[in-house]
This record gives sequence, structure tokens and C-alpha cells, in this order.
Amino acid sequence: MNMKVTILGTGTSQGVPIIGCNCDTCTSSDPKDKRLRASAFIETNGLKILIDTSIDFRSQMLRYHLDDVDIVLFTHHHVDHILGMDDLRQINQKHNKYVEVFGNEETLKEISVTFRYIFDERLIAHRAVPLVNLQTINNFPFHYRDIEIIPISVIHGYLPILGYRIGKFAYITDASHIPEEEISKLIGLDVLILNALREREHPTHFNISQAVEVATRINARRTFFTHLSHDVKHSVISSKLPHNIELAHDGMRIEI
Repeated sequence: MNMKVTILGTGTSQGVPIIGCNCDTCTSSDPKDKRLRASAFIETNGLKILIDTSIDFRSQMLRYHLDDVDIVLFTHHHVDHILGMDDLRQINQKHNKYVEVFGNEETLKEISVTFRYIFDERLIAHRAVPLVNLQTINNFPFHYRDIEIIPISVIHGYLPILGYRIGKFAYITDASHIPEEEISKLIGLDVLILNALREREHPTHFNISQAVEVATRINARRTFFTHLSHDVKHSVISSKLPHNIELAHDGMRIEI
């Protein structure tokens, strides 16, 4: 399976730079310190897969010259991961199709509340809302077309959320714990994308040292950290990481 991954954003819910902040990272001239909200785009076997419709979804699609999505895999319902969903309308209109949307029960329930207007039949008739089919999944593998997608159940503080494995690629964000039985689903990866918020500990996200520990256990050929706060200056933290672990950056393209 050949796969092309575009990292659309590597930031936290506030993005980087943060409004009104004058720290070294927020004022950095290094483009790798400019972070839109976390999201990724995967192309494989003709299928275009989006992980999360971040707040910056429109800007990300324009910036990286992308104009089609077949399915969206939602990790969870927090606003930085879902609020770009309205801009799926342009995908519907350009390609004359519905977009398939996958997530766990709680995520889709919250999306149905946040975006309740998209289920108004009058608006659907005029194609004035995102046209989506919501499909509830758990942490068991499923297929879309000929692609196997393996949900990975992880914990985000108190909230059960999902990461995803496709072939030898996996994407996990916002995790603070990965259960042992889910770790076993991540063995044999070529590429792992994993959240690593900052150096200090945090109650609902891995910090850098915790993420390194998890990445070392999983032992993918290459690991890239995402969901990076403004406490993470790219040039400083990169120099501290093991040889097969790197910081991701917005616009990074990975071929598998």
C-alpha cells in the first residue's frame, strides 16, 4: 500500500502563535514554529482521508492545494478538531457527493448537537449545509472501499477518544494514556504520528518525555510529534529527541 500523508496542522487548540503572546516561540521567525490546529490528510489507493476538520480546515486545504475529501475520521469532538466541518460544503458542491464521517458514539452525538442545522431537510434540499453520512464506529477494524482502518482506543484525560491505523501508518493525538491492548495494534509501523504537548506534565495530554516513552515502546521506524504548544520551540526541542523521533511541522509530507 502506497500512502502520501500531509500534516495539515501541528498546533494545540490555541494554535501557535497564540493571540497576545510574546514568548520565543510565538515571536519566532522559523516557519516550523507556526502551527495551525492539528489535522492530517491521507491519500492511498485513490482514497482521500481527512483526520479531523480542524478550526483551520479551510485555510489548510487552500494552503496545501487540496480540494477533495472522501471520508473524515474524527478523533473526538473538542472544538479544535471539529469546527471546520461546515467547509465540507465546498467538497459536496465541487464533487457532487456526500462525505462519509466516522467517529465513536459520543463524538458523533456531540457533532450532531454542535452542527444540528446540517440535518435540517430544508437546508439539505438547497445544498446549503455540509452533506455527510454519520457512521458510528468502536475500536474494531472496519473497511471503506478496499482500505482497512483500525481505530485505536486511547484516553484523553477522562475522555475515551480514537486514533487510527491504516497500513503501516498510525495517527494519535490528544492522548494521555494508551491501554496495553491498544499498544499491540501499533506494532510494525513505518510511521507514527503522536501528540506531545510540551515538556511540563499535563493532565490530559502526553508531555514530551511521556511521548518519547510511548514511541519507544511502539518502536515505529519513524515517529513524528504533533499537537505542540507554544512551549515547544522547534529548534530547541528537536535537538533533544532520539534519532528516530522528530517534531512534525505544518505542511510536512510523508510518503510510505
